Amino acid sequence: MWRHSKRWVYSITYDEGCQRLVDHALPLHRRYGIPGHVALVASQVGVPRNCPGSSYDGMMILSREELDMLAQEGWGVSCHGMTHAGISHDNARHEVVEARRTLEDALQRSVPLFCVPNSNDGYPAALAVAAEAGYTAIMTITDMVNPPDQDLLNLGRVPLHTEYPPPFYSKFDPYKRLHQAADLGGWVIDYCHCPTPGQAIHPWKDCTAEELEERFATVRRIGGDEVWLAEPNEVVAYLANSRTGHP
Repeated sequence: MWRHSKRWVYSITYDEGCQRLVDHALPLHRRYGIPGHVALVASQVGVPRNCPGSSYDGMMILSREELDMLAQEGWGVSCHGMTHAGISHDNARHEVVEARRTLEDALQRSVPLFCVPNSNDGYPAALAVAAEAGYTAIMTITDMVNPPDQDLLNLGRVPLHTEYPPPFYSKFDPYKRLHQAADLGGWVIDYCHCPTPGQAIHPWKDCTAEELEERFATVRRIGGDEVWLAEPNEVVAYLANSRTGHP
């Protein structure tokens, strides 16, 4: 059993931390009672996103003041690298270790979770320096339900996207992984970027605001009183304490 004797857990994360989340996602979080989480590029807080070639390049990123406001509503943060560059053994200390210090200085709070940017190709290099950086958990983009005994340094996240790229062609599924999590007593961590009304900014990387609401409504309907709606840092702390005999 999870905290509060819940059967399974649901979380959601937003990569990059675009300011538009306040307009389009936050009202839905309030309506459905689900805390949020943003994975932040350490060197880009409160400034326009600077990742040429990204669908979100130039979009304003949440400021410290806005992040503090979200924290008051139960939202959390993780580090998404120093620059969002692909992580290699050559740049890992800058992108993973130094990034944590930079982000903590910017936010004036602890950031014990790392979120691998780009693809899982950077995961091995990030893992190699995770202990040096002091991270307690790493989130990847592996589409899976995390069982209660999952390695905290290899957490999977479920893509909440309007569709998959070719050759898959799958469409948005509001039920994705939820019944599996309920059956297994596991933990679903969704991820997307910046849901907007009517059309996803990039359908392979994001969902619409309407799809986000459908997902939240489905989580609440399927989960009922058995789902723990939790921010990832809270779940990691619970699991870490449970494993050391201090639930």
